Amino acid sequence: MSQLPSPSTDAPILYHDGCRLCLDIALTLGAAIPGLRVVDLCLHPGLAPQAKERGVTELPSLVIGAKVLPVAPHSTLAHTQA
Repeated sequence: MSQLPSPSTDAPILYHDGCRLCLDIALTLGAAIPGLRVVDLCLHPGLAPQAKERGVTELPSLVIGAKVLPVAPHSTLAHTQA
């Protein structure tokens, strides 16, 4: 699997844990934000360190450039690495 590009030049990314609420948020934001990348960390736990490097601590979180915006947070990043 390829590494994600630098957050300063990449499209927005939504990191989530795959729960129903996160999937609904992913669908809604995906329709509203062109080019949104969606990363389900339960399906791809190997990407959790990259999310952490970008400043993600709660899920779901939207990363836009260097900004991390928690969206209805209800899970920690560590939860996906159990």
